[in-house]
Amino acid sequence: MNAFVTDHIAEADDLRHRVADGVKTRDSLFWNLVLPDEQLAVQVYIWTDGQGVAGRQVSVYVPDRAQNIIHNAYNVELGQGSDLDDWRCEGLRVRHTDPLRAAELSYASDEVDLEYRFTARHRPFSYRENPGGCPSWMARNRFEQSGRASGTLRVGDRVIPFADIWAHRDHSWGRRNWNWVHHWKWVVAGVPSGTELNAMFHVARGEFGVNGHVLRDGEPVAFTGGHATADYDQDMSQARLEAELTDARGGTTHLVMERFAIFHLPFGSDSLLSEAACRVTIDGEPGTGQFETLWPRGYIKRLVTTE
Repeated sequence: MNAFVTDHIAEADDLRHRVADGVKTRDSLFWNLVLPDEQLAVQVYIWTDGQGVAGRQVSVYVPDRAQNIIHNAYNVELGQGSDLDDWRCEGLRVRHTDPLRAAELSYASDEVDLEYRFTARHRPFSYRENPGGCPSWMARNRFEQSGRASGTLRVGDRVIPFADIWAHRDHSWGRRNWNWVHHWKWVVAGVPSGTELNAMFHVARGEFGVNGHVLRDGEPVAFTGGHATADYDQDMSQARLEAELTDARGGTTHLVMERFAIFHLPFGSDSLLSEAACRVTIDGEPGTGQFETLWPRGYIKRLVTTE
């Protein structure tokens, strides 16, 4: 029995969540690699619907946005039989070699090659563990998990080996209703002493919510509340975040994030996701992290035009 299995998360949650024909659903998975000393970051994001129609994104982003490399593939017919134990999509291979504990990714293209192994440091944290549960507009459920990454990245002629680097992954499943949510700030961060966290501040249907956890003594502890303020460039690219979070054990966590690279991803009919790689401090200790925002594109257009 895998010790990472809980009442909320089972080994099968590393795989596709299948539904009856005609029911809308979506599995989406994410992994990152943040290398401030190399002045670059990587994001791998995949998704598949109930019919096995899938997509993938492999992004390498740097301080000079003009040099970002974003490889997208959409509406790839993989079929009902495709699953995430060994999943291939347009040059990307994902294998879940040890359920809830390890995943291996490989990608090959003219511009970018990646060999990446993720090893979890703690059990998956389910958003159902938060006091408000997992918001219905977001997913049926979602787990977040920090760990360590090792492997090799090639960008052009540049080859970067990495070993035992803080990294993060997540997996959500169910229908994502992009039109319900007005805005979110999703953050992940880790520091060498072992404190790692995920927080998601969101506003949907006019209501504010917080999901996520902080790692305490190797155990993810749910956040029960918090607040965050952010600084933005003129085009609403996030530049800095400061947050104070409270958890179910009565502790507080202070997070500061400073961007060094960013890229933007239009999604759905009117949504813009922006991904910022960051240097961070957690309770004063330096580390690394990622800060994502979601905004309606129409709102950003009006805001930037009127300022």
